Amino acid sequence: MEGRAGKLLDKIFGREKDYQVSNPELVKYATGIAGQNISFSFISGWFQHFCIAVMGYPKMIISSILAISRVWDAFNDPLVGGIIDKHVFKNGEKLRPFLKITPIPIGILIALLFMDFGLAWTQTVVFIIVVYFLFDFLYSFQDIAQWGMTALISTNSKERAKISQVARIGAMIGALPSGLIILIIGNRHALGGISEKDIFFILGIVFGFGGMVLSLFNYAAKERAPVIKMEEGLIKSFRLLFSNKMVMLVVLGNILSVCTLTVNQIYFFKYMVSANVFGREINGLNISFIFGLVVGLPGAIGMFLSQKLMKRVGGPKNLLILGVAANIIFRLIAFFVGYEGIRIMIMGVLMALAGIPTAMAGIATTTLLGDSLDYMEWKTGKRNEGAVYSTQNFTAKIGGAIQTFFTGVTLVILQFDSDAYNNDTPQPDAFYRWVWPIFMLAPVIGSLLHIIPMLFIRYDNAQKERLEKQLAIARAIRAGDYITVQEKYGITNCFAGKDIPESAKRLYQRASFLHKKEEEEEILC
Repeated sequence: MEGRAGKLLDKIFGREKDYQVSNPELVKYATGIAGQNISFSFISGWFQHFCIAVMGYPKMIISSILAISRVWDAFNDPLVGGIIDKHVFKNGEKLRPFLKITPIPIGILIALLFMDFGLAWTQTVVFIIVVYFLFDFLYSFQDIAQWGMTALISTNSKERAKISQVARIGAMIGALPSGLIILIIGNRHALGGISEKDIFFILGIVFGFGGMVLSLFNYAAKERAPVIKMEEGLIKSFRLLFSNKMVMLVVLGNILSVCTLTVNQIYFFKYMVSANVFGREINGLNISFIFGLVVGLPGAIGMFLSQKLMKRVGGPKNLLILGVAANIIFRLIAFFVGYEGIRIMIMGVLMALAGIPTAMAGIATTTLLGDSLDYMEWKTGKRNEGAVYSTQNFTAKIGGAIQTFFTGVTLVILQFDSDAYNNDTPQPDAFYRWVWPIFMLAPVIGSLLHIIPMLFIRYDNAQKERLEKQLAIARAIRAGDYITVQEKYGITNCFAGKDIPESAKRLYQRASFLHKKEEEEEILC
């Protein structure tokens, strides 16, 4: 992009001279991520509600079916990652082709899940299991490829961190349309009395299928980092993944964070919140939409500052811990403030403040995964983008399964009545007694559990800079670019009379080397 628009994007993205990804490519990549998240936020946030509250399917049966399906799909993701790592397309690419092949079938399957075919209960269960399984299987390929591209799109680690930031902003923007659903449901009587079932039928096509069509923009991204095909079997590939301590700790923290009771925001606001503005009654669902905007916008702004703050606090791990700690503190304060009357506004401000560092945590997580790939390449000479980024999908699905189960448990504790929900009649007393403490305090437990594994990650900015230099030398040697090694890194007196290609090959396979300048020349020679 040239002219003022290009300069503006250069400023927004913090573009530097040695960056490899053009602004148009980055914008298209972020747009594709936004499209994918339109679809995923819709099905992950509303499918359980559609089944239980709209269709009236049994709460624990549906929750158990979805939980079991997601557990299986979660363990399926590392298998998909292993398959991706062992395969390279004929054009030499590893991930990019999946971004073209998978979106349309995924979009069709999502739309089907929000349609009522009038099937008998047994047939409905089979239909949900089969279609949901197919959706999640294909989605694994797309999601792993999409986020794995953040590691392959550039060989510049600083640029990759910036791309991770832009990608997360795209994901956040893609999640916003699902927030409109509460507003649509809350005002459906003004829309001609359309039923929720019909609303979700339409949204299944618009958000489910349409979002996936938009995700095709992902295909504009290019692979630039070395594509290393894993020749080992899946077992050795998994061993390499499990030896990646950084990834394992991130996964554990994310899984622990959802091991707590949870209540859908729509239920809390529908029954517990209302307001009278200039004599006009505003229902809880409309307030929920406004609440979402108030809470979400500061976090969106904070995402643009994540790179600067990440550098100031000492790296992505510290930024992640900061975000989780902020969530704990502000939720505790908000609980004691309450939500009745004007206090709902104070609660909204507190949650908005918590949302600023919390939104940055997603960028920090993606950055940590990319850093872990560089670390494992340095340590072993191997890169397994498929397996590493499958953990992102794995934790989302395992977390979703656990959250789905706890949602079902919570609804049982609250004695939630789907008939009362559909008929706009009151819920049992237990609902009103427990919904507020669960809504506000239960996530605090998950956040406390999330922090614990993060404390064991030992990887700071100084280590990262040292490793990047060593890795750049290793890559240059592997590519046979000895001029770069000699001129750029000052290693000049160890090549005469040597079998350079063979020694370079051995050096790259070892890869755990180069701690001081003297050691560099000693090892290389």
